[in-house]
Amino acid sequence: MRMTQNRRSGGVDCGKRFLDVAAHPGGETARFSNEPDGRTKLVAWLKERGVTRVGLEASGGYERAIRDARCAAGFDVHVFEPARVRHFARAKGRRAKTDPIDARMIAEFTTTLADTPPVVVDRSREELAKLIRARRLLVDKRADLAKAVRDLPDEARTTVEAALAGLSLAIRDLEAMIERRAAADTALARRVELLCRAPGIGRATAVTLAALLPELGGVSGGARAALLGVAPYACDSGERRGGRHIHIAGGRADVRRILHMAVLTAATRADGVLRAFYVRLTGRGKPAKVALTACMRKLIVRLNAMLAAGQTWTEAPA
Repeated sequence: MRMTQNRRSGGVDCGKRFLDVAAHPGGETARFSNEPDGRTKLVAWLKERGVTRVGLEASGGYERAIRDARCAAGFDVHVFEPARVRHFARAKGRRAKTDPIDARMIAEFTTTLADTPPVVVDRSREELAKLIRARRLLVDKRADLAKAVRDLPDEARTTVEAALAGLSLAIRDLEAMIERRAAADTALARRVELLCRAPGIGRATAVTLAALLPELGGVSGGARAALLGVAPYACDSGERRGGRHIHIAGGRADVRRILHMAVLTAATRADGVLRAFYVRLTGRGKPAKVALTACMRKLIVRLNAMLAAGQTWTEAPA
């Protein structure tokens, strides 16, 4: 609590044209243009007020230049999902919403997260993540188009098949780019090598995990499960004990989807600790979907511990 009181936090509401900033405690606000000169003035404004920690909302990419500039200036920077800040504002009874009010809420919310580690900018990994997401979009488009082509008249099928061929070529090109970038990053390549030793995880899955879940190996396994959207949450009240349910809304869908396919292979088509765990759960009457989710949770927790220790996968029960 002493840390929270001694350090001032800033909140920045990032828009396409303007940057609204507030300091907490105090509630002072200002507005700057979202241009190089305005960003420089914003840094000076924060430093003049003794701000050392800065919070931003993820806003479709507008926040990245601000995030990078704040990190380069020596601030501890946090990037939040907008919904988290809105829930915080509602909990405090703040219904009004303007850019200065949002900046104040972000600053106050940042103050409450004194023990949360700040973001670390890794442009190489972020560029790799963009390529992976672009590939996934193209794969989804190709799958949708492949379904549609079946019902097309012959005169249209040739045109659509040409589009499918173009998508396949673009996907191959992106995969080559992803492979080159993954191999060129020594630290990431080492993580990929370790991840490939785990059951059900091929190279594409390993690269996706390393790029889209960089926190893996850095904090508790339970927190990683929550980040993925496979952690069970209690729903108890008084003497009532409700069922445990996962909340996927806050998880990373791209990672969860590819990890689900890895677990499906490891738990149902191969021998090993995940297969044994899956059989044990289904043998106790757990539905297959519940058992697979539990296997995903076990896998992500073990991968987290494996990377934290810099060790390879072991099939020993845990």
